Amino acid sequence: MQALTLVDMGFLYTETVASPKHVAGLQIFSAPEDYQGNFTRDLFDCLMSQDEVKAPFNLKLKKQLTGQFYWQEDNNIDLSYHVRFAMLPQPGNESQLLHFIEHQHESLLDRNRPLWEMILIDGLEDNKFAIYLKAHHAFTDGAKANQLLMSYLSSNIDGAMTAFWNIEHEQKEKELDSMLTSITKTSKRLSDQIKSIPSLTKLTTKLLFQAANVYKADMPTPFMAPKTPFSVSPKRARRAAISALPLTRVKRIGKMTGATINDVVVTICDMAIHNYLESKNFKLKKPLVAQMPMSLREAGDTVTNNQVAISLVELAYSGESPLERLMTIKDSCIKLKKETRLLTKEALTSYTMASQGLAVVSELFNLDTILPPMGNVLISNVPGPQTPLYMMGAKMEQCFPISVLPPGMSLNITLYSYNGLINVGLVSCRSALPDLTELADYVNAAFVELENEVLTSAVSSVSEQIALLTKPSENSDIKQETLAIIEQILAESNTDISAENTAAVEATT
Repeated sequence: MQALTLVDMGFLYTETVASPKHVAGLQIFSAPEDYQGNFTRDLFDCLMSQDEVKAPFNLKLKKQLTGQFYWQEDNNIDLSYHVRFAMLPQPGNESQLLHFIEHQHESLLDRNRPLWEMILIDGLEDNKFAIYLKAHHAFTDGAKANQLLMSYLSSNIDGAMTAFWNIEHEQKEKELDSMLTSITKTSKRLSDQIKSIPSLTKLTTKLLFQAANVYKADMPTPFMAPKTPFSVSPKRARRAAISALPLTRVKRIGKMTGATINDVVVTICDMAIHNYLESKNFKLKKPLVAQMPMSLREAGDTVTNNQVAISLVELAYSGESPLERLMTIKDSCIKLKKETRLLTKEALTSYTMASQGLAVVSELFNLDTILPPMGNVLISNVPGPQTPLYMMGAKMEQCFPISVLPPGMSLNITLYSYNGLINVGLVSCRSALPDLTELADYVNAAFVELENEVLTSAVSSVSEQIALLTKPSENSDIKQETLAIIEQILAESNTDISAENTAAVEATT
């Protein structure tokens, strides 16, 4: 049997009916146009015919008397429970699809079975269908879940389809140890934790001094974020919304400003939330604080446990322009990276467990109505493949992450890049954020606003250079050549943006 780590078990012990701890993905496909017969029914039959469930999808929980959880093989899996077929009513639009997903996402997974489910959803308009996949967070983190659940797709349109549960995924086995081996491993883990104490103590001291306004640390102090309508513990009912951003244009903004893709998308999310709150006449006096997952997984690691830390990032003030906001967030992210480099993997894990544990306690005792929130929103950015993927000839058009709500807050925005688009999946508590689709619209509007300001600023700077170059001087030939190059770049940039606008409209309609 394979033992769960303390982090993995945390998702089990903190799970409640109102706060499920599973992550999910919503994949949208276009069925082959020339297919003879009912494609989705044939696809479902093909999936169900592959009834051998291999590791890690054949593992279920077992709890020892000590409270320790283990994974053990389930030799009697009912595949028809885990894989189901659903049909949307006509016309099968996006609103109906999301309504269906919301109800699926608020339901707990059955702990007496392997902790994953898949639903093939037929009836979408424009000859499309969807697949909703969910797996418990105790099973794995989001990045590794993405790898596992995407493994049944092919880069070849004619590639054979093998169900992801029918693929043998290499695992590092962690068998029950002898008493001597167990004591040795426990001693090593304790030694690693002791080594992490100095850096963790230093960070804690910085954050405490910062809370007392006598020091400015490079990351926010937990439980100092401003109150918002969604800074509350979630109820059971969920809302889901989706959006999409053109990856090439997001990259262009980053290149023109010296920012990363993550800086740009976090800025877009920050702008969208600010604009949404302003539309509700809610004024923020302090910057929002985002929880951001950081992967601790080493390259080539195939273990399906959680290897992630949660850090806090202070975003921007209300009065800042989009470009100023981007620079502020870029600076906050640089400072965060600088601070986390001083911490060991064990220290980051301990910090995450301590801060999230306090948030859970606050949630359990309803202290979120009294105490300031630890953060306001969880923002996660997961990179995905940039070439089209297929399943039995059906092209996956988009893939949206539908994630989990952290303790003490009711908004999660997860981004997943695929084939030229950044797919945005938003999840909220239905009572705290009932009009989540409005926030999704603000995400698109914020992107356009940020892009326009960056391009306007760039054009203004280039225009100044052109004005200088057009002045007569001894190096007129060199200046004229430079001027021609700049004008060509500007013309190509405008052409690219026009083409991408058309492509983005086609992709999202």
